[in-house]
Amino acid sequence: MPKPILKIALDVPLDRLFDYLSGGQTAKIGQRVLVPFGRRSQIGIVVGMADTSEFAIEKLKPVTQVFSDELPIDAETLNLVKFSADYYQYPFGQALLSALPARLRQIAPAVSRKQYAYQLTDLGRQLDIEAIPKRQLVTRRVFAALQAAETLTKVLTEATLDEISSSARKAAKQLVAEGLAASLQVQASVKTLETAPAIAPELNQEQAFAVAQITQNNSQDVTVFKAWLLHGITGSGKTEVYIRLMQHVLQNNAAQVLVLVPEINLTPQLEARFRSRLPSFALVSLHSNLSESERLHHWQLAQSGAARIIIGTRLSIFTPLPNLKLIIIDEEHDSSYKQQDSMRYHARDVALVRAKRLNIPVVLGSATPALESWHNATAIAPNTSNANIDQAKTSQAQANKYNLLSLNQRAVTAAQLPHIDCIDTTKVNLQHGLTPQLIAALKLRLVRKEQSLLFINRRGYSPVLLCSACHWIAPCMRCSSKLVVHLGQKKLRCHHCGHEQKMPKQCPSCGNADLHPTGHGTQRLEQTLAILLPTARIARVDRDSTSRKDALVEILDKVHHQEIDILVGTQMLAKGHDFPNLTLVGVVDTDSALHSPDFRASERLFAQLMQVAGRAGRADKAGQVIIQTQFPEHELFNALRTQDYVTYANSLLQEREQVQFPPYVFTALLRAEANDFALVQQFLQHAFALARSLTDKVMVYDPVRPQMERLKGMERGHVLMQASNRSALQHLLKNLVGELRGKAIATKVRWAVDVNPLEF
Repeated sequence: MPKPILKIALDVPLDRLFDYLSGGQTAKIGQRVLVPFGRRSQIGIVVGMADTSEFAIEKLKPVTQVFSDELPIDAETLNLVKFSADYYQYPFGQALLSALPARLRQIAPAVSRKQYAYQLTDLGRQLDIEAIPKRQLVTRRVFAALQAAETLTKVLTEATLDEISSSARKAAKQLVAEGLAASLQVQASVKTLETAPAIAPELNQEQAFAVAQITQNNSQDVTVFKAWLLHGITGSGKTEVYIRLMQHVLQNNAAQVLVLVPEINLTPQLEARFRSRLPSFALVSLHSNLSESERLHHWQLAQSGAARIIIGTRLSIFTPLPNLKLIIIDEEHDSSYKQQDSMRYHARDVALVRAKRLNIPVVLGSATPALESWHNATAIAPNTSNANIDQAKTSQAQANKYNLLSLNQRAVTAAQLPHIDCIDTTKVNLQHGLTPQLIAALKLRLVRKEQSLLFINRRGYSPVLLCSACHWIAPCMRCSSKLVVHLGQKKLRCHHCGHEQKMPKQCPSCGNADLHPTGHGTQRLEQTLAILLPTARIARVDRDSTSRKDALVEILDKVHHQEIDILVGTQMLAKGHDFPNLTLVGVVDTDSALHSPDFRASERLFAQLMQVAGRAGRADKAGQVIIQTQFPEHELFNALRTQDYVTYANSLLQEREQVQFPPYVFTALLRAEANDFALVQQFLQHAFALARSLTDKVMVYDPVRPQMERLKGMERGHVLMQASNRSALQHLLKNLVGELRGKAIATKVRWAVDVNPLEF
């Protein structure tokens, strides 16, 4: 007998479940329901059932509706979200509902793309095909197909009807009208290609070793949890290793593979590659560029097991997958995997937890692994001697939690690592912000009909508008930042809060009319190149130029078809893309990151420059990278010139160990913001004192303001907590958050806990 009380998770900022009566309706755990909540109705998820409640039964309300025609969320997904909510100190109901597609959070049945299928009725089964006139050729063929489907206990889909004839659907509907067939609505299937797979390239020794190591403990029926760090230089063929692993896993008729990518712009390229090599396996993508209907449809195909390959951004880690056998995390170092609001989870870390619970392998791939991952890695070297691997094996910095596999050769035999030059900008005369060496190299590529990429991680025309008389700089009134000049629109914009205003005609401070856009952004660089190289075909790739759906795909297609000579772009172009004819990469204005107070800045800059340098010379043409800097002899650039990630990473780890920074300690930030900083200060002082009183095993630092003191009109502050033991920090956070939720001062500010923060 079903239990009468349902425990329901709701999208409200309270860390508790709510009791409702089933009201005679049958509900399962994981089922979506509609319930009354206060004066309105809300969607909730059933996560438990009980015979009793802490509240009087007569005070409980019955659920309004159970959406019984939808698949319930499985227990594995519910448990994963519950673990994440507990670890990242976020209400379970809000975490669970935010992990669902938008359509499943709306008060309506989840209407996805549907199609009709057909099957014979009892009357149709008794009919001989010869009773259908021979002149009705299409009808006879449809009827024969229905009979064939009957023997296989299957229905005839619209896709199969389309293969019979363009008028087959009409014939099927006529058979329904005559009572010989019945129609039923089914979920639209995902397309697979009936073409032969593209020819697979031959694996080199390192690739073959990596595939063999990962697959040796995983048969079609048995999988074992292991975390593999696939450290491969740019162009070393990490994607080919992914494909071979997927082929191995997908031999199991029901198995599913989840591939995580950091950003949307990498999804189409990987999707095309996987479709060409694995055409017979249903593939779907999950990312924010999909319409609500598309996302729901793809999510349901994944949840039902119909989709075998799922490619998605960070939220995809919470997608219900009944037969998940392998997780791949591409560009695992990328900070995009860390959610910066709501539940501040890290998809890479959640993926490791999910893989361990399912006892399946997880592969983390990168040319520049995050130092946390590198610290956790140990080397499994092939039988060939390799200095980098040997050095990694003997390093005292590594913790032997992951298995390290290295790819140190480019997959294309003729492809060599690009030559990297660091040009000292203090010793040359710049022309519109570009060195003579870079301009000459661009001209040479035009003559050779080769392509170039100029990388500058700053969109807009210039980062500041400066008064030449009093040195006033246009500020954002809502943020502690400067307004960026967008000259084409004659606007000043804040890239943090979105504030926009017209460019002033004179300085509001002193009245001077001589206002200068200072510094370079992508728009100014594009304009400069058009002046210096008037015959060049130039394309700019940044958030402004690719805001339209499919705009990026169109630009990349033009690059592959040799319709673009020079690409100007931000970090959107820095990773994952493969342009065979691109032989020159120019890097403009990198030095600001060297002065950053963020201890992770140098790690990020090195990864970014390694990634963008890897776009050059990926085929049989030699590549060159020119970096403009005032500090060419900096340790970072010395490591970059030799493409020596291992030495530089180990050096950074030694520094982190000496000063006790992550990954040698565990950290959390209690962030708070309000319109009035006095409220923020009052809340943080209370939290600071409370945290100090709760434990002496965690270092709790005094409240401070972040570098961006004001953001989107809100005054900000935070308290840093640091421990050498993860459980000690978690114990403190659980008690601290529980205490704070009951305090009146906590209702006057917006606050959140950020566990393992990437930015301080």
